[in-house]
Amino acid sequence: MPTERSFALTRATSYSTLLTTAAAGEAQRGLVHSVFKAAANIVFPGGLILSLNACGSPRMPNGIELSTAPGTFPFTVLRPGLPVLFGAQRVVIEAAPCSLDLSHCTQWDPYIARPERLDRDIVRKNREWMTSFLSSNSSSVRHHQGWSIQLCSLFAEALQESTQHTSLENKIEVRPMAHSLCGRGAGLTPAGDDILAGWMAANWLLYGPLPRLLAAYQDIIDVARQQTHLLSQCWLSYVAEGHVAQPIQVLLEAITSNNETKLTTATQAVLAMGATSGHDLLQGILLGLKGF
Repeated sequence: MPTERSFALTRATSYSTLLTTAAAGEAQRGLVHSVFKAAANIVFPGGLILSLNACGSPRMPNGIELSTAPGTFPFTVLRPGLPVLFGAQRVVIEAAPCSLDLSHCTQWDPYIARPERLDRDIVRKNREWMTSFLSSNSSSVRHHQGWSIQLCSLFAEALQESTQHTSLENKIEVRPMAHSLCGRGAGLTPAGDDILAGWMAANWLLYGPLPRLLAAYQDIIDVARQQTHLLSQCWLSYVAEGHVAQPIQVLLEAITSNNETKLTTATQAVLAMGATSGHDLLQGILLGLKGF
């Protein structure tokens, strides 16, 4: 059972700028959707999904970071279906009981920042380094690696012709492969979804909101609504608009810099995301960087 001390020590420390309007607005009532050791997801009318994240966990585009460690209060007492109030600078879970004050939180921006000028040689060199690093890394499950690499190869073949000239206006035919990837594979977010998320993130870094890419992202989201679960739909939708979890944001920045130490640290941080998600995200990012 949580103690009065655990209630008192639980604080909200930071949240995504994408939550600013909802956090300051009128309180709205939602329900706990899912609970894990280091995260809880809460759904609200209108499509908002709020993610409560333990200290030290990846900061999410829809996330509020708490002061408590994974496996501690409030994650130990939250259950799917519990009502939650969010707004007026507070998150209130009456049944926990838990009331989080957001008024003194710092904020972070999950938007993918693009440098004014990308050095192609640096990006290509860093892609080669990441490819070599992944192939020599022994911490991931080999069977899963082979499966996700096979998916990436199929995706790459399907995209090769339509992405050769990304500056042109012709449509990228991504829908067939989105049908093949969405909802498929192991992990809380299926491997296919993570590959697609990585591909979108890399293209945001390289090209920004290019109309033909935005159309391709929308095709992916349309398929995701039919084929994968609510949390994956949520995170894919954020990436489609150029918003990513902080470890991915840091990695994308490192890809544009001539700093192997920074790239190594950032790659390892993404690889540590989930049991398989990090590896699949990296495969998608490498796919997006291919041909630049």
